[in-house]
Amino acid sequence: MTHKPWLNYLRRMLGSLLLVLACMPCGALAQFMDTFDTNDPAWVTDRYAPAAFQSASFLGGNVLQLTIDQTGSTLNRPSPTYSASFYNTQGDQRPVGIVGDWSLSANVFVSSAFDTTTGQLVETDLWGHTGTTPSDGDYTVMGFTNASPTEPLNPAALDRSPRFQIFDGTTADPTNWFDAGLPGDFTFNAWHTLDITFTGTTTEYLIDGIVVYAQPTTDDNLQTAFIEAYNFGQTDSNGLNSYSVYWDNAIAAVPEPANFALIAGLAVLGLVWKRRAHPKSL
Repeated sequence: MTHKPWLNYLRRMLGSLLLVLACMPCGALAQFMDTFDTNDPAWVTDRYAPAAFQSASFLGGNVLQLTIDQTGSTLNRPSPTYSASFYNTQGDQRPVGIVGDWSLSANVFVSSAFDTTTGQLVETDLWGHTGTTPSDGDYTVMGFTNASPTEPLNPAALDRSPRFQIFDGTTADPTNWFDAGLPGDFTFNAWHTLDITFTGTTTEYLIDGIVVYAQPTTDDNLQTAFIEAYNFGQTDSNGLNSYSVYWDNAIAAVPEPANFALIAGLAVLGLVWKRRAHPKSL
């Protein structure tokens, strides 16, 4: 697909909006914004390295490619150090360092290949770690999966369904998953914006700008952002276990009430750019 000049214009507009936010004395301050045009060394491996976490050309522009394959499955990881299921979660993290209220968002491309209840198991998520030290705080997680909620490692489970899901538990209680389903206007082969925002009293989870879940919390101070995928260790008839997910426009920011619209503008403009650049039907 030929790269068009207006894509560069829109990308520059994203950068301009970011500068506006940063320069406003009482405005929302963007802690980081990554358009994944290149590989940023701020992202480092979390738990276990996926097959790929890199800037890659996708549908006419550079985005983040996160690939899971059999090399990172339980059977192929070094044992016993990495044999636990903890290391099935594979991706990268980067420091954030926001004190107080925060917002974390990114665009994820949901392929029609993930619209299956019999084929490749898929899960990919945007994470945030709150608190003040590596051992305290909570994890907020929002992402897409087609795995069973009761038998996530079973590709033949009867209750598999493509959906968004939200983790609202703690490290001590990792069972609190909320099934967010699919929005009414959801389409596959399209970019969708995921946003997690702490307002001071509540953590809100948004899909394409619409709040789908809210939980009263005290989860201030965003320490770290993560983009993850899950290695199910699944093999098909060819012995393969491989899928790639694409992310873009990861933003961590300090939202001020008067400037929530500007923060939303960054994510929505990025999504509009992606939808124009990359058709919903491929």
